[in-house]
Amino acid sequence: MADLNIPVPSNVKPGDTFYDNAGLGKTSPGQTLSFAPPAEFVEIPSHGVLYGGITDDPDILERGGLKIRPMTVHEEKILSTTRLVKSGQALDMVFQNVITSKGKNGQPLDVGQLLSSDRVFIMLWLRSISYGNEYKFNIQCSSCQQRFEYSVDLSTHPIKEMAKGELVEPLTFTLPISKFTLTYRLPRGVDETELIKMNNAVKKVNETDDSIVRRLHSLILKIERDGQELPANQIIPFIESMIAGDASAFRQELEKRDAGVEDIKGIACPSCGYEFDSAIPVTESFFRTTE
Repeated sequence: MADLNIPVPSNVKPGDTFYDNAGLGKTSPGQTLSFAPPAEFVEIPSHGVLYGGITDDPDILERGGLKIRPMTVHEEKILSTTRLVKSGQALDMVFQNVITSKGKNGQPLDVGQLLSSDRVFIMLWLRSISYGNEYKFNIQCSSCQQRFEYSVDLSTHPIKEMAKGELVEPLTFTLPISKFTLTYRLPRGVDETELIKMNNAVKKVNETDDSIVRRLHSLILKIERDGQELPANQIIPFIESMIAGDASAFRQELEKRDAGVEDIKGIACPSCGYEFDSAIPVTESFFRTTE
């Protein structure tokens, strides 16, 4: 398999691993809590198509899913720790606890290497199994800007699945206007972590948001045209100068190739009647019971 240049986050600090990967952690040296709820086998949108490099677990590679247990108070503790949330570590720590499927040779699965689309699905599944299927949130109309409450049933929300054997990374895409060919991979959890760290860093008053460029840079492995490869140190300047139509086409390519949770379709604003689509928002009340 080609090197996909998937980074490994280096922001874990001593003491951040509150609980071991096998269960809910240890109450004292040598004593492991035995109250963890049982894990269930859950099919994931990608069906494990791209995970041959991080696992040999047949549940993932052959059955196309993960074994996951519901969240407990221990995971709520992680999600309520501001430092861990801001550093991007919180979700990885929760996943490391609740996912019991294994990586290579029986080692803990590296959850940072899971596709971002699978991770969003796992979040929704955890929300549903831990707090209930109905998720209520406030959303803003994209026409009149009025905010209103909306709810979705997470157990029936549509999922776009990836056909087994459909994709092999790295992938290629030729930009329709400039005709440069991009060699790229799909986004992973480690990419999310790096963006969260960057977005939470202190910025100058006149500093612009660089997250769009950084996200594309993390996914693009090579840029070529007419048999000539662009030097690696020119990839960021190329992205910053990319024609808007090319950038839009590449984002559509990423969406087409990836699997995951579909947007909510046809939301009707109660104030003006305008209908619009939206991704399921992850608000501060996401991991809470809603009434």
